[in-house]
Amino acid sequence: MPEGWYDDPFTDHLQRYWTGTTWTKETRPRPEETSPATLTNAPRDPFTGAPMPATPPPVPPTSGMTTPAWSAPPTEGAPVVIRDYLILSILALIFCFWPLAIPAVYFAVRTNSAKRSGQWDQALKYSERTRLFLLLSVVGGLLVAAYLTWVVLSEGSRSLGL
Repeated sequence: MPEGWYDDPFTDHLQRYWTGTTWTKETRPRPEETSPATLTNAPRDPFTGAPMPATPPPVPPTSGMTTPAWSAPPTEGAPVVIRDYLILSILALIFCFWPLAIPAVYFAVRTNSAKRSGQWDQALKYSERTRLFLLLSVVGGLLVAAYLTWVVLSEGSRSLGL
């Protein structure tokens, strides 16, 4: 993809600069269409009523990944979403097996920062790691709860020192 200004995939009113290899933090307002003929004939966003761009937003480049989930162009204006699982990770930290929830929170925060800086491949990698540690934390919490239930049922509350 050549160097230049492209529509920012996360905001409707900004453009972001592409250096030819990475996205920068530089943004600017999208230029408005001024021709009345193009405004009336242009397809409109069904939610906001704003004119939709004639070309889809550029797909972020892949770096060594074969088939990332976000590499296909969005269909009919569907936004590209990379989940960070931050709230679920914090809940897992409180209610589940916390030694495995700590890395989930860490990777969730890294996912957010990678998304903000435009590093889509890193954000996807961190999102997948977050999901892995989140699932491991939930499974670990269920195993600990099952073990404690088994101990209490088989030996009574005296086995726990109560």
